[in-house]
Amino acid sequence: MGSLANQTLPTIAFSSQNLEVGSSSWLSTSKQVVLALEEYGCFIATYPNFSPQLHHAIFQASKELFDLPTHVKMLNTSDTPSHGYVGQQPIVPLYEGLGIENSTTEQGVDRFTTLLWPSGNETFR
Repeated sequence: MGSLANQTLPTIAFSSQNLEVGSSSWLSTSKQVVLALEEYGCFIATYPNFSPQLHHAIFQASKELFDLPTHVKMLNTSDTPSHGYVGQQPIVPLYEGLGIENSTTEQGVDRFTTLLWPSGNETFR
């Protein structure tokens, strides 16, 4: 059996070219993503246009979100399995997930933000 200490996660570099759906670069990159997810369950994504400031802001917002009390996070429900709050499971006690329904729309983000922060949270939004 191999040593887990010697394994490293695959790193996939994203660019404007390989994000163009249907391009040969996109097809190649999507194959790398599928392989990484099948073999490791995750990968390290790099993107040169992703500033350190944006990276920091996303992690700060994520920390603020997951630091909310559990009863508040549990308000996020969905009819679609695993799209609301997922957590507090004995088999994976450290896992939590929060799905944002319609996350690509202003209305979806507003609904999620208002649900978890009734007084508002413009920074998260």
